[in-house]
Amino acid sequence: MENFKEENEKTKLQSYTTLNTFYHETRQEIASLKQQMGTKDNVIADLKSRLGRYEKTTVHLEGEEPLVFGPSKSLFENLCKEIAKHKQILKDAETQSAQQTEAYQLEIQQLQQLVREKDQEIGRITRWPQREKDLEIQRLERSLAEKERDQATRVVFCSSLADEADQLRAQLGATVGVCQELLRRLEAKKQEGDSEDSHAHSQQNTESAEPAHLNTLICELQEKNKVLKQRVAYVESLNAKWQKYDSGREEYVKGLCQRLKSQSTLGPASSGLLQEINRLNRQLEDKMAECTQTGRELDAVRKRDREHILMLEHQARTYVDDFKSERADRERAQSRIQDLEEEVMRLKLQIRSQNAKETTGTCRAHTSCQKTRPQKEAPVTAATEPLPRKGSEQPGKKRASGLPALRSARTECAGMTDLQCPRCLAAYGEDQTTAFLQHCSECANL
Repeated sequence: MENFKEENEKTKLQSYTTLNTFYHETRQEIASLKQQMGTKDNVIADLKSRLGRYEKTTVHLEGEEPLVFGPSKSLFENLCKEIAKHKQILKDAETQSAQQTEAYQLEIQQLQQLVREKDQEIGRITRWPQREKDLEIQRLERSLAEKERDQATRVVFCSSLADEADQLRAQLGATVGVCQELLRRLEAKKQEGDSEDSHAHSQQNTESAEPAHLNTLICELQEKNKVLKQRVAYVESLNAKWQKYDSGREEYVKGLCQRLKSQSTLGPASSGLLQEINRLNRQLEDKMAECTQTGRELDAVRKRDREHILMLEHQARTYVDDFKSERADRERAQSRIQDLEEEVMRLKLQIRSQNAKETTGTCRAHTSCQKTRPQKEAPVTAATEPLPRKGSEQPGKKRASGLPALRSARTECAGMTDLQCPRCLAAYGEDQTTAFLQHCSECANL
């Protein structure tokens, strides 16, 4: 609305400036005419003084009438006519300047009245609520769109009618050509018939033996003439119809053109509303351009985001595959480590039990050698039984045979120490709590 007020103020200022310019130009023209009139008066006074001087100049000759030197009558009349003409021109200029001044004053008053009305209308529109303004803008936009659609429809209809008229003219020209060709053929046939009739008459006079043949030829020629006449009549009727249709079309097109001219010469809407409509149209075009630019930017951002998403999905799939493969490798390594640890614990347990049995056997050997031998052989055999002797045993069988020993080793280690890792079975004392926690976190990360 502020832009609209500024535009109105600019329009007022331009109109005032134009009127002021006209007024100053008129005053300058009047001053120049007055100056010219003063110049002419000076010239007239000079001429009068010169005339007075010439009237007093006389020459007396002996024996002749006195000779008087002065201006001629024709020169005097011409000067009077010139003076009268310039005075009339000056009067006409004064009256014309007065009329122009009055017209300019009336125009200024009308423009001031129009400006006041526009100011009142602008004030009334500015006092409208926003909803009514939006409704008025929508109504004006709808009316403008309807006018544009009507104009486009008229243009299309006129162009289609013009094309159709051109086609009809072309068809009419072709029909005229066909008619002319048929007339030419008919005239040729008539000439041939006349020649044949004359030839038949001559033959009838000369040869009276062929009357029947000549009669048949005459009948055929007459039938051909009738057919050609019927065709010519049909073509002429068709040509008349096309001419009538073409004239009706031309009258209809002329009527449409007159209607369009009359509609185009109708009084337009108020200049303020037209300016508002133009401003709103410009704003709408700007907003549409901004929306188009934003849409393009959004498409570019979406495309870039889509590419980024695809790249991230590919990276995520790669990371998932790597994680799965690493987890499978870790699980295999962990299972292998557990198998090896179980094997080591089982071997340690066997070695420990074997060493214990050997120490107990040596201690008892001093008391009785006879009792020691069977007791010594039994633990050795018991200790050596779980050891694998054949290379064909499976790892599953080894684990199955070593499970009791592993459980006993765990219980033994748990009895010996208070802290033990649940994954790798690493033992820590009560004073190594920090190292035990760090080891548990590292082992869990693995």
